[in-house]
Amino acid sequence: MKGMKLTLHGDGSNTRNFMYVADVANAFDVILHKGDPGHVYNIGGCNEVANLQVAKDLLKIFGLEKEEEDWITFVPDRKFNDLRYTIDSSKLHALGWKEQMTWEEGLKTT
Repeated sequence: MKGMKLTLHGDGSNTRNFMYVADVANAFDVILHKGDPGHVYNIGGCNEVANLQVAKDLLKIFGLEKEEEDWITFVPDRKFNDLRYTIDSSKLHALGWKEQMTWEEGLKTT
């Protein structure tokens, strides 16, 4: 971690959907071979995680979970920062695509 703190905007409750790159590549392959030309397919999964949890999970991987207060710092939230980003990927799922990598396994692999 190079000795740098993990900086979170606001209280860290903002969530994001994290997806392993191999799942994204597989989604492109499914769209290329099964999708209809000219249609839009959103790529989204079910690994929605709060930013604070991301920081805690990273600290755990590095063996620093007991030093959480020393490594996580909070700064004022940005006025334009959305609490949550989410998309409807049901059209892609209808083509048979499914996210394979869980958040925990993807983070360990990374």
